[in-house]
Amino acid sequence: MKKLNALVAACFFVCFVGAVSASEKIRVAFVSPVPGFAPAWIAKETGMFARQGLDAEVILLTGSPRLVQSLIAGDVDYAIVGATATMRARMRGADVAILATTTNVSSQKLLVGQKSGIRRLEDLKGRVVGVSQYGSEADAFARIVAGKAGLRADKDVAIIQLGGHPQVAAALVAGKIEAGVIGGLAFLTAQKSGAVVLATAVDLQTVSLGPAVAVTGRSIQRSRDSVMRFMRAFVEAFQYLRTNREGTIPIVQKYMGGIGVEQARFLYDDYLPLFEELPVPREKGLQAAVDLETDPKAKSFKPADFVDLSFLKEIDRSGQVEKLYRK
Repeated sequence: MKKLNALVAACFFVCFVGAVSASEKIRVAFVSPVPGFAPAWIAKETGMFARQGLDAEVILLTGSPRLVQSLIAGDVDYAIVGATATMRARMRGADVAILATTTNVSSQKLLVGQKSGIRRLEDLKGRVVGVSQYGSEADAFARIVAGKAGLRADKDVAIIQLGGHPQVAAALVAGKIEAGVIGGLAFLTAQKSGAVVLATAVDLQTVSLGPAVAVTGRSIQRSRDSVMRFMRAFVEAFQYLRTNREGTIPIVQKYMGGIGVEQARFLYDDYLPLFEELPVPREKGLQAAVDLETDPKAKSFKPADFVDLSFLKEIDRSGQVEKLYRK
């Protein structure tokens, strides 16, 4: 009997070790600690990645252009990143594709200093607008705002990069710049310090892709099954994000540096209206990003050139989405 028990235990151990070793290690990087990037956090913390056989390391890597470069270099397997930077890389010949996007409306907001004298978009003429990085979603939104006011970006309005949203907020509060495009917790910080919201993407009724799931073509070719499992976990996490506020709040707090419950709830509620039922990148948002490009070569690209929707379509056909919505 002892030998039998030992044999059973040994078999169990071998099976257990085999199951653990079978988990595929992946690196998932997100560009900013704001709720729009939360599906990756949720999939990690709730075990959704693990249930798909993925041992995911989820890391913060700021700056969309920088993160896309890391994706192309193979330093990360998946990037939850600004769509504009991904599309720009594709236009320049990089083999990258957008698989999904959490929003089709930008969460960025244009704030101005109380003493700036800026009351209308037209008042931005001759002023300096701070953004996180050139090629980021903040940069794209600044250029959209300029266009809405009939102004030319970099000519009528000076756009400067400051490194990140916290840096933009700090410069705005200190009076070093008169206007800045800010998102996330930095927006709350700037607003509490007296900065005033002049415009949002929702106010201007602009279509602009938010956080996008990007992957390289070589990853899809090497292991389509792995990418599919990643996307199944992502879609499940996206639905959790939309429908489970109280479950999401602690996860948001953790990945945003231990912020308070009140701050986490504010940010979640600020983002919630932006989420659609499915994380599908809309053609209008893709085309809007192309239209902002000044390089004549950009005009030869169509929205379909930047996306691979086959994974979302397969998930939809499988009935996973319908099952999630019945929960």
